[in-house]
Amino acid sequence: MGTKIVLDGQKIRWEGNIIRLRTTDFAKLVLYLLLPRPGAIMGGSIYFWGGVVYAIVLSQKLPIADIIVAWFCLELMVNQAKYWLNDYRDVATDRLHPRKKERVSAAEYFPVRWLPIFSTARMLIGAGLLFGYQPRALIFALLLPTIQLLYDSVKRIPLINAGVAACGSMVRFAAGYAAVAGGWPLLFPCLLVYLQRLAIYVAAYTAEGRYLLKCRTTAGKEYTVFYARHPCLEKVVTILFLGVLTLALGRFIPGGIAVAGVIVLLSGVLYYRLNGPGDRIYWRDWRAVWRSLRSGENG
Repeated sequence: MGTKIVLDGQKIRWEGNIIRLRTTDFAKLVLYLLLPRPGAIMGGSIYFWGGVVYAIVLSQKLPIADIIVAWFCLELMVNQAKYWLNDYRDVATDRLHPRKKERVSAAEYFPVRWLPIFSTARMLIGAGLLFGYQPRALIFALLLPTIQLLYDSVKRIPLINAGVAACGSMVRFAAGYAAVAGGWPLLFPCLLVYLQRLAIYVAAYTAEGRYLLKCRTTAGKEYTVFYARHPCLEKVVTILFLGVLTLALGRFIPGGIAVAGVIVLLSGVLYYRLNGPGDRIYWRDWRAVWRSLRSGENG
């Protein structure tokens, strides 16, 4: 029987099987198809817009249309598409994870084999728009899936995985700078962005490792336990970033941008300290916040 999806009330049918979805589950499916990782948009956009601000401070230019096109294609199209590839490759281990098993892909709200097709189509659309409207940002868009493929091959190797993952944020910073200035930023600001994001990734892996140890399961994420058992790594990378940032003050980085960089670092580390791994706040907790706001208005 051919693969077919039929929406009937709150049922989705494919290949003769009926999957019953509550209204909230159907909303999760729609959100996943539009934005595979809502939280990643915030995290990634911080670096893109950081590059934009850095370029504006140096050049005093503000090409709004170029910035919006570059951000939309780079972050919402190409970068979000890579998460479908990641979910496709990790679906087996995600099903064993105490929290990630709730992801749309792991819970099989639709055939998982469709994910590579979705990802390729989304990347091609994003790259096509950049080629037609913002060609100087196309190289950055092509680098993101390349980094993702490299990361997939080394993600279970401690230290190397965090180093490769941090490259994506550096590329987005350079893309934001290029959208304004038309070229690559200096090497030193890129190094600072890389070290800052490296510190945040180490904090993320450490948090996930602690969470899995607490749950007494590694769920295919054994490499994160390495970070949990070596908490000094988080401190070493943070001190390295702050040391390099101190050297850059007054020569490469304006004071205001340096302060913002420290705030982003502390916020990222705090986020993982509070949230831990997985998709905890992407859906359930935002809904709780919305309910509390509504109850406050009614009170």
